[in-house]
Amino acid sequence: MSTAQVRFSTGTAVVTGGAAGIGEGFVRHLAGLGMTVVIADVDESRAAAVAADVERSGGVAEHYRLDVTDPAAVDAMAADVFARHGTVELLVNNAGVENAGLLWEVGVERWKRVMEINVDGVFYCLRSFVPRMIAADVPACIANLSSVGGLKSVAVQAPYITSKHAVLAMTECLHQELSLVDAPIQVSAVLPHSIRSRIFLAAQEASPCENETANAVFEAMQRDNVESGLDPVEAAVHMTEAIARGDFWVFSDDEKCAEVAAQRAGQLVGLTPPPDPREMLTRMGIGVNA
Repeated sequence: MSTAQVRFSTGTAVVTGGAAGIGEGFVRHLAGLGMTVVIADVDESRAAAVAADVERSGGVAEHYRLDVTDPAAVDAMAADVFARHGTVELLVNNAGVENAGLLWEVGVERWKRVMEINVDGVFYCLRSFVPRMIAADVPACIANLSSVGGLKSVAVQAPYITSKHAVLAMTECLHQELSLVDAPIQVSAVLPHSIRSRIFLAAQEASPCENETANAVFEAMQRDNVESGLDPVEAAVHMTEAIARGDFWVFSDDEKCAEVAAQRAGQLVGLTPPPDPREMLTRMGIGVNA
């Protein structure tokens, strides 16, 4: 029996952005382990469909329409979940969006939207759930979704990369601060590499970009995501096991993510500038003058 099967066979899990992609992978796996899973997503119809499918498969799930950028709504959901379930053993802060484009061409409203969802949304959930988790005084875990992008810099993805660096920093601070109050709450920083989803397509649909290079990069990333990205449930199985073990650093692909971490460490130790982005474009088969 795996560590996850022991640790997460009962209790309540809350997954933000749980109606699709990585979040849905966590929802399906955690429900399969035996947890009651709250699917919190702004897309209520999709969340309801996932919950119904989980129930048909013998799991226990409920959907909750939630816009993580609304702190009052987040707090109301936390109050409701604790009132009905008593405890939350696992909080997965997963909701996030992408954006393509050169930094100076990103619209102000789009920049704000990425930060509100990716960064503020995590903060609002922590602000509402952590005090209740501390008061419950039962062993629990908080897993914040950063990204392998939280360990590096990438051209034409500046808002997303900035947000994921922020989430990683927030998670490290949370880990330290919970130790100050001796709370029985484990903290994990989850850094996925490439997991099949519509995140790149959704970004282009929500905020179309006119920069040809940025669009070419996102098209290549979406193609690679479909062709070689991990299945969301399979990735969730691997990452949930690491969370259950008590790991702080949680990767979807241990080898690739460790390689990126080593590259970042080398850059910081050597005080070298970021890599030339044209090398990335060449690897993707994109002309440097695209």
